[in-house]
Amino acid sequence: MNEEGSNYDREFRVQFISDYLLNPNLAAICRKHDVPYATAMQWKSKNWWYDISEDILQNHKEELLAKQRQILEKTYEELGDRLVNGDEQYVPNEGHVRVKVKANHLATIADTTLKANQLLQGKATSINHVTIESLADKLRTITQEAIDITPSQTIQQIEQTPQDSE
Repeated sequence: MNEEGSNYDREFRVQFISDYLLNPNLAAICRKHDVPYATAMQWKSKNWWYDISEDILQNHKEELLAKQRQILEKTYEELGDRLVNGDEQYVPNEGHVRVKVKANHLATIADTTLKANQLLQGKATSINHVTIESLADKLRTITQEAIDITPSQTIQQIEQTPQDSE
C-alpha cells in the first residue's frame, strides 16, 4: 500500500479519474480499469480524489477538451449519417435494413443540439413564457405522425458485403 492507503499507485488513479472526467459513468470506468465499484465509491469520498480531479481540470483542461471534442465530432458524424440514411435494423427475411429515425429520437436530438447551441452562444436554455402550449401542440402532432408510420417502412436496403453472404 502507498501513503494514501491504496493498493493502486498515483499514476493509475490519475488515469482512472481522468477517464471518469471524460465519461462520468463510474461502473464503465471501473470495468475498463478492473477496479471494484465499491473501491471507486470509497475513492470518491477521499480528499485525494478531489485534489487529483482539480489538478487534472486545471493542468490538463485543454487535453480533456480536445478528447471531448473528438468524442462529440464522432457522435455528430454518426447522428448525421443516421438522420440521412436511417437507423440500421435487422428484419427477418430481409436482412439489415435502414429505417427512418423515430420522431421521439429526432425531437431529443433537436432539443439537445439546440440547447448546446444556445449554451455556446450564452443564451437561455429553457422556455419560461406562454409559448409552451403551442410547442406542446406541435409535439403532439409530430408524435401522432410518428405513430402513423409503420416500423417496417425502410429507407433503403443495405447492400450485403461478401462477408455477410458467407
